Amino acid sequence: MFQTHSPPQMQFFELAPVPMVLLNELGEIIQSNRECQQLFHVQPDETNIDGYLTASAWNEAVRYFQVVSNSSQYEPFTKLVRLARSKDIYVLKVNLVNTVPTNTFIAALTLYQQDDELNEALQERLPMGMVRVDTEGRFISVNPAYQTLLGYNDDDLLQLTEFDLTYHSDANSEKPLRENITLGSGNQYRVDKRYIHKNGHQIWVRTFVSSIVCKYTNQQQFLIAVLDIHEEKQLQDTIATSERRFRAIAENVSSVVWISAADPLRLFYVNKCYDTIWEEKVETLYSDPHAFLARIHPAEREVAENTRFSSSTNSWNINYRLLFEDGRVKHIRDSGNCVFDGNGELIYRVGTLTDITAEIDQRDTVVVMAKKLRELVEYDSLTGIKSRHAIMTDIQEAYQEYDRISDPSVLVYIDADGFKNINDSYGHDVGDEVLKAIAGHLTSNIRDSDVAGRIGGDEFVVLLRHTAKAEIPHILERLKCDIECEGLPEGINVSISLGAIELSENVVSAEQWLSEADKTMYQHKRARKKNRLSRKH
Repeated sequence: MFQTHSPPQMQFFELAPVPMVLLNELGEIIQSNRECQQLFHVQPDETNIDGYLTASAWNEAVRYFQVVSNSSQYEPFTKLVRLARSKDIYVLKVNLVNTVPTNTFIAALTLYQQDDELNEALQERLPMGMVRVDTEGRFISVNPAYQTLLGYNDDDLLQLTEFDLTYHSDANSEKPLRENITLGSGNQYRVDKRYIHKNGHQIWVRTFVSSIVCKYTNQQQFLIAVLDIHEEKQLQDTIATSERRFRAIAENVSSVVWISAADPLRLFYVNKCYDTIWEEKVETLYSDPHAFLARIHPAEREVAENTRFSSSTNSWNINYRLLFEDGRVKHIRDSGNCVFDGNGELIYRVGTLTDITAEIDQRDTVVVMAKKLRELVEYDSLTGIKSRHAIMTDIQEAYQEYDRISDPSVLVYIDADGFKNINDSYGHDVGDEVLKAIAGHLTSNIRDSDVAGRIGGDEFVVLLRHTAKAEIPHILERLKCDIECEGLPEGINVSISLGAIELSENVVSAEQWLSEADKTMYQHKRARKKNRLSRKH
């Protein structure tokens, strides 16, 4: 038999000497007591009331409560039935226990007897409180469970009425209900109220009050069944307090907070932040939970819809954009989770919608700043070609690649001729123009696969990658040409000296490679200078 954790007021089930069953509206058994299982030989796999009586009898009970449940006064559904597994006739008595989240019923099955003494004996044995009172509320009979609940004995109760034991404001509220039964307006009602224990503390109870007629005196009496719901009320108060706290927090956060049923189309709660972020009234979501999709960028709308309304999504964290008529764009982070009960059944979904536009803008700013910083590090600010740090990294990588696969590369070291004299004679502004002219000359005369960089001052390097020996003379010849620079004072001729070293097994490090190219350049520079001096003499 399928079992659930019993609410506190239903703990009498297992001890009750009469068959009792807790059911939902479909007739599915939530819990049955031991007496019920033993008397009717209930099998472990049986989960429906059809195992006890016909479906038509149960449907009749459900229809009855559909009619009377909106009324404040109604009596239990009572019907004589012959059970499927017994030849005897039983009294089926059904009451509506709860309506949240769905209707829950309690059904009691008692052997049909007209012997009132037997009924009194059963009441004595029940662990739930049972009392009989007259129209004035004076006690006629009280079972032990009622005395235990309130701490009074027989002698105490003889001096009191049932209303004397009821908290005064609750008694005042209940008296009109009792008077209506006395006047014949219905014969049963249910009310939650507080009793006063003999020690003075309050106890929450749920009472089912039915009008009966004494067969001996033919006078009206009231039979009252009392369930202890004190723990349930305390839990309800705790839940209500938690809900108030949750709403107080949720209404003061900067994100949209929403809760839905397991069915995402049944929204329970959305906070007012939706008005601010979506710039629409939150009430539109309760009538149409899809309404938030209209603002989402068309390219991202389908993903947002599938994520939110998919039955297979347990948790999610996606970003999308909102578009507004004035051209504004907001970036949203949509996060949420599904919440399951102890049996793994989905009970509700909860999520947040956060405006992360400032975060995205800040990220974009950081990206731009990082790019600019990288350019400052990798490129020489004056000439625009690679900086010393960047070109040295390229040289190191070329050396390591040669060490792995013997890929041929050539390093060319370059120095401007007579640069110090230009700086001293014409100033640094002219000197800077010369350096920029040299950088432009180098980049114009190398291949796309090659790279030029400034080592410092008037010293440059060119890395010729993947270069065959036959190509080297042609490239060096282009690089050695005099440099034309518009805008420089007359008499300034810009020329350069260079030295080239091809990678080989004799080169044992990138630093040695650079040093050898530097030495070669200075050898060529001295040789050219010596030749010029020889021609003058």
